[in-house]
Amino acid sequence: MRDDQKDLDHRLMMRCLELAVDARRVGNTPVGSLVAIGSEIISEAAEATPAGPDRFAHSELIAVERALRRLGKKHAPEATLYTTTEPCFLCTYAIRETRIGRIVIGGTVPEIGGVTSSYPLLLADDISRWGTPPEVVWRLIMQ
Repeated sequence: MRDDQKDLDHRLMMRCLELAVDARRVGNTPVGSLVAIGSEIISEAAEATPAGPDRFAHSELIAVERALRRLGKKHAPEATLYTTTEPCFLCTYAIRETRIGRIVIGGTVPEIGGVTSSYPLLLADDISRWGTPPEVVWRLIMQ
């Protein structure tokens, strides 16, 4: 990976950490996510569970939905999703359905994570409707 890409990944992951801190501050699970195309942030979100009214308000889902709305399309293979925590099964489904091309992850969730669990759906290449799995990059961080 090029140094400029590593620097960009680090900078955008630090922004996700700020969003995670914001989520924790209001009583939610400390997860922050954003969607970028190159160095342009298209959308960002802080986790809104469990304190929020919607149990499905995961930061990845919110960020991806906002990005697609802003871009005016259903798929974004050119986009990168940055998230402080490995996407769960719910978020993994949304990521695969929207064809996000690259994911940068800050921490693992081995029991229900889309990469490190017993069901690595984020990497599955045998579900034809999802096409090619996204590139997964680990930027391990402490939360």
